[in-house]
Amino acid sequence: MNVKIQIAILVTVGVVLIVGSLCFQAKFQSVFDNILANKLMLKPGSKTLESFKSPPVPIFMQFYIFNLTNKEEVLAGAKPVLQQVGPYTYAEKQLKYDLQFDDEKGTVTYLQNKTFVFREDLSEGLAESDRITTINAVMMSLGSRFSKFSGGVQALVEMWFMRFGVEPFVTKPVGELLFHGYDEPMLGSIGALTKDPVQLTGKFGFFYPKNNTNDGTYTVYTGVKGMEDYQNIVSWKGESDVSFWKNDMWGGNTCNMINGTSGNQFPQPVLKKKPVRLYTAELCRSIYAEFQREVSHGPVTLYRYVLPDRLLANTPENKCYCTDDFTCRASMINVSPCRKGAPVVMSTPHFYQGDPEDAEQVVGLRPRAEEHETYLDIEPTTGVTMRAAKRIQVNMPLRRYSNLPSFRNVSDVIFPILWVNESAVVPLERTQALHRTLTLPFTLVTVGTWVLVGLGVLLLVVAAVKGVLALRARNAGEKEVPVRNRRGREGDKENGVSEKLNTANYE
Repeated sequence: MNVKIQIAILVTVGVVLIVGSLCFQAKFQSVFDNILANKLMLKPGSKTLESFKSPPVPIFMQFYIFNLTNKEEVLAGAKPVLQQVGPYTYAEKQLKYDLQFDDEKGTVTYLQNKTFVFREDLSEGLAESDRITTINAVMMSLGSRFSKFSGGVQALVEMWFMRFGVEPFVTKPVGELLFHGYDEPMLGSIGALTKDPVQLTGKFGFFYPKNNTNDGTYTVYTGVKGMEDYQNIVSWKGESDVSFWKNDMWGGNTCNMINGTSGNQFPQPVLKKKPVRLYTAELCRSIYAEFQREVSHGPVTLYRYVLPDRLLANTPENKCYCTDDFTCRASMINVSPCRKGAPVVMSTPHFYQGDPEDAEQVVGLRPRAEEHETYLDIEPTTGVTMRAAKRIQVNMPLRRYSNLPSFRNVSDVIFPILWVNESAVVPLERTQALHRTLTLPFTLVTVGTWVLVGLGVLLLVVAAVKGVLALRARNAGEKEVPVRNRRGREGDKENGVSEKLNTANYE
């Protein structure tokens, strides 16, 4: 084969290998993203859908309850002295059911059932039978509801308290205070008037009857129409907004908007400069978290997001969430609009990120970021939450209602009842499998790319060597021809002289 043809083939193949492999490596990210998006989509029969319906990751609810140790002194006006007792650990099982897909809109609608089972083995020797003294939430709710009525009405309310023998504080087993509920005859009498099915049971618990129930229908995006809204909530209980809060400072309805996901998964891409948004039914509002730092979980690097101080700060932007001046404080939100008027105040544990004065109104609170900060550790490529701790405290206002003798001498404080740490951690073996899934393709592509680039460079070097050798050979050939011609002319001259001498001698 002609040398020129060989060199042309070598150069062509070498350039194709180099350019082609580098282009493929540059485009592989988008190819991988498309493959990943296809795997993450919520579609009937997919593995992702099964994990969506029933998360394979263990979820735990750890309850820390504040035990009041000076009940009589508080009734006389003293500062409450609280003793934190916990954790009382419950395993949480989530199951989504009645799934209805809408392919045209790219959504799925479902109900989610939550079940809680007490785990004494994870409760550090504590039991549901432990007795705790805390605020009488039923009595406090009635006191708050009738505090603005006339003196005659308040007198009837006080007589009602005396009839049922209720007091501002109760001592009950932990299990009854939480999920099982305890008998409260006064609540049954109220239920006879309101016809409320929960009140008609005559039982009260801070999470009764939440066990083995759902909190309404959710509609979320499946990712079929694009991953930018993947698993964002479209509606809750059939509504795209809630109606619990006032207009924002600009006159809009942003405080009632349902934004973000449930917190298990976030749309792609997850960027450090972009906050993640989620809707939490416990607070009856949407919240957001901001990037704090990178953390590791096994071989995987995660982005940690935390709730910023200004989220629950007492600022003009948050005035829409204020229902009264007494509970409108930093780190708190009065959720009575979505709790049938019950004066429940949600906050960060130990009033973390709040005003120090609020924590000092009672004895026993020590806010610390390590124990009381809510965080989400998100894998940025998939948007999956690999580790999380959602920490919320339940409180009630303890008020001095002057026309109700039962509350006449108490100090006005936000009374902490309990706080809960809802946590989940993806096991390390699943983390390692995810790491391989996310890194192995890129490793193979990178290695393959540089092997092909090296081979292409080698072919170009071979082509160059061949070209140099061919050029040398050509130059050498061109030099040899003139030498032979010169030698031929000199030979002819010698032959002519010899002939002339020979002729002379002959003559």
